[in-house]
Amino acid sequence: MGSIRRYLKFVKPYRLQIIGTIIIGILKFAIPLLIPLLIKFVLDDVIGNDTLTKGEKTDKLFWVMGIMIVIFVVFRPPIEYYRQYFAQWTASKILYDIRDRLFSHMQRLSYKYYSNTRAGEVISRMINDVEQTKTFVVTGLMNLWLDVATIVIAAAIMFTMDVQLTLVSLILFPFYAFSVKYFFGNLRKLTRERSQALAGVQSYLHERVAGISVIKSFAIEDYEQTQFDRQNKNFLTKALEHTSWNAKAFAVVNTITDIAPLLVIGFSGYQVLQGSLTIGEMAAFIAYIDRLYNPLRRLVNSSTTLTQSIASMDRVFEFMDEKYDIKDSPDAVELQKVHGDISFKNVSFSYEEDGETVLKSLNIEVEKG
Repeated sequence: MGSIRRYLKFVKPYRLQIIGTIIIGILKFAIPLLIPLLIKFVLDDVIGNDTLTKGEKTDKLFWVMGIMIVIFVVFRPPIEYYRQYFAQWTASKILYDIRDRLFSHMQRLSYKYYSNTRAGEVISRMINDVEQTKTFVVTGLMNLWLDVATIVIAAAIMFTMDVQLTLVSLILFPFYAFSVKYFFGNLRKLTRERSQALAGVQSYLHERVAGISVIKSFAIEDYEQTQFDRQNKNFLTKALEHTSWNAKAFAVVNTITDIAPLLVIGFSGYQVLQGSLTIGEMAAFIAYIDRLYNPLRRLVNSSTTLTQSIASMDRVFEFMDEKYDIKDSPDAVELQKVHGDISFKNVSFSYEEDGETVLKSLNIEVEKG
């Protein structure tokens, strides 16, 4: 969770935009929750209302449909637009800040770091991994809360209609929570390994494209093909391990979310036959089950993408934590006005502390100009 805390420092300057986006999003997700109530109203209060004449039923139907059309055609589109726009704007600004910080950090790393690290690896972390963290902002900080809000609002409306049937609707929630915790606990490690393997492929390609003239000059295409196959096969293995575990998670969780509607249909049908529930209420409940469990299915998708996002965060901050080989001494004196002459007196140098000395007792005078 350390990576998430560090990432939130980049998010903090945009917290008001995120809160605003969530509020707009709650409106966006709340409006469709009117549909099941509309179904109940049309079935029970219009079609099934024997006290009204055919003309009165028609007028009542036209009035309620007119109001709904205004809500869905006039109000909902701009709400949807601004939710999407502000979410992407905020996420893009956060990624801009992270890449800016990484580039500054990258320039301060020494030659030693770059001699031991593939250029493609650095590029992969700055481009792919930073881009993957965008999911954490859009999904983790925004959509996740919107889905939770949708579930809470839908459950609250259902409780006002029938407590017993609502409890039947929610009976599988604990099994869902346990499944998510069990399956997605191991997914972060698998996702990180997959990202590392992909970075290996990208690094290899970057170096070979840059050195293609050397490869052709020495006619070593077959050797390079073998080397690339090894990198590509490693990525395939990691990707399939990730896919297998992910598929198991979706199979179990989606089975749980598919059983819930069957329970509601069976129990509500029994209540209608007993006379304790109207046809309209049954239809509304079946519609609400879809509104209740669709966010849960999205939460499963979110768990997958969030795991990928957090694994990418780990890689980003791992790069950001690379130490600088060259640091100023605590008592370093700032260089003021100089004449421009350079003098080396008995200078020796090696790239590694215990490595071979490449400059030995160098003496040189370089005059200005």
